[in-house]
Amino acid sequence: MRFIWSFLAGGLFSLIVSFFFWSQHCITDLTHSLKLWGDNAPTTTRLCSPISPTGDTEALHKISCIINGDRRKPVDCRTNGADVFIPFSFIEGYFEITGKVEVDKRSANDGRFFNWQHSYAKLVFPKLPYEPDGIFMAFDNYNVEVRDRVQHISPSEGVPVSSQWSANNKGHFYPIQISQFGLSHYSKNISEEQPRRHVVADFEKSEDMAVGDECRVDRIEDDDRASIVLNFTAPEDVSFPGISLISIPDTGDPHILFSVKFLSKGSVILKLDVQDRQRQNYELVYTSSNESIRVENHRIFYGVGSTGEWTHLVRDVYIDLLKGLNLHVRGKKDKIKLNVTRMRILEITLHGRGLLDDVVVQSTAHSELFYLAAEWLVKYQDEEGGWPIWVKRRLGEAELAPGWYSAMAQGQAMSTLTRAYKRTGQMKYLEAAVRALDLFKKPSSEGGITAVFMDKYEWYEEYPTTPSSFVLNGFIYALLGLYDVSHVSTGGYRKRARQLFDEGVVSLKALLPLFDTGSGSSYDLRHFTLKGAPNLARWDYHATHVTQLLVMNSIHPDPMFAEFAERWSDYMKGKRSEHN
Repeated sequence: MRFIWSFLAGGLFSLIVSFFFWSQHCITDLTHSLKLWGDNAPTTTRLCSPISPTGDTEALHKISCIINGDRRKPVDCRTNGADVFIPFSFIEGYFEITGKVEVDKRSANDGRFFNWQHSYAKLVFPKLPYEPDGIFMAFDNYNVEVRDRVQHISPSEGVPVSSQWSANNKGHFYPIQISQFGLSHYSKNISEEQPRRHVVADFEKSEDMAVGDECRVDRIEDDDRASIVLNFTAPEDVSFPGISLISIPDTGDPHILFSVKFLSKGSVILKLDVQDRQRQNYELVYTSSNESIRVENHRIFYGVGSTGEWTHLVRDVYIDLLKGLNLHVRGKKDKIKLNVTRMRILEITLHGRGLLDDVVVQSTAHSELFYLAAEWLVKYQDEEGGWPIWVKRRLGEAELAPGWYSAMAQGQAMSTLTRAYKRTGQMKYLEAAVRALDLFKKPSSEGGITAVFMDKYEWYEEYPTTPSSFVLNGFIYALLGLYDVSHVSTGGYRKRARQLFDEGVVSLKALLPLFDTGSGSSYDLRHFTLKGAPNLARWDYHATHVTQLLVMNSIHPDPMFAEFAERWSDYMKGKRSEHN
């Protein structure tokens, strides 16, 4: 059992306590001296009552703790003389801190210690200096597709389908999520080693296959692919034997890439051998239907779209399995978390009539997934130069009808597209990036994304509400997108992007102090516009604010950005601004 000292400070009282997890006795052998400072002289006390050679501890007695005078909800505490012990489970929620017993394997003794963290979020420092074609902030640490709000990865588009804010868990394409998906894979493609790659079949030669009685297969030359491909015919019904590729390497690599052209109703089935808590078999079925995702027992169906066209699939088998298993799980705590120690593709089986080419397994597919995100942004940009968000969004009392634009979506899309242009030189990416500038001069009150604070400072709105919300992190993401365009484009586009960036920096410097709470940061400025209580940023958003300010200081050096980043970083360690 463990006891930890804490200093409880309130407006009405100051009490030195230590807190613990108990059963009947304190049995931990941790001892430590902490000097705890209150309003009076310092006192020194032990972390835990020491254990004698016989194993006895000093007696602890039950006592009820009345918190802020509320006798309806007393806390079950313990006392030993003048010392009061409070359960950490209470302290954790009361002060929004975290802590757990951990083991330091490098220690000579048992190595146990209590790891106290004032903030549950970890501050990840960005890769500096920031470059428009480099790692985006610290996005090489992001794994967008595992988020609960990503319902699945679209089999037809290859990008996330979001359940965020959607009614009845109906999926939609959320531009911010898609851009973050692209930027994270772009960044990992830089920071990580190049993937292991194993060609399963390219059909330039005969491959090992198991062919059912009612199946036909041959190799033909395809003009569209300019290569030899597999021409297959098998029963459409997956309960009948099909045509199976059986020489699949046991690499454990989770990504599979292949190109398929269905000429009738058909499917490509991956049979998986998964070692989790127990060994199980699953099937991922990629079909010619338009149904996005469906689950039947151990079969998970993904629709890749209509027949008659070549489709190139890049699939993370682990993610496809995980999203299928959790498709109908609503509660976050009920989500299935796979602890896969081994996963193998046993065979690839074909049904229906169609063509197959270039089957490859890889350890990662960061480059391919990045370009799928960039392609989606080019394909679905509208005539306004934006990417509308087709779900209703409530922010406090304000409500945005489906079809609203977001400055954060514009900014992160521009950061994605400029990187795709820098890597490929293809003008379609740059053209889409500069078209995204148009919405920045359209007021949020008229369907655009720009609001004005106190009739003076222009602010690019993540959520263009009325009254304006002035969200900080979305605004800075918009600035980074503008910065990227200003360094990649030329002529008038470069000038426009630079002007919008410079105007935004002026606004950021003027308004940044309004986001400082003295112990954290505010998510937005609704307490100014709605005259209500501040909307405090969660620790993960606060950590994002710190990272963003470090990036801003890299691209626009200013002591103010550096000072705020340092102070806000200290808030995550429990430091506060001085009082009078």
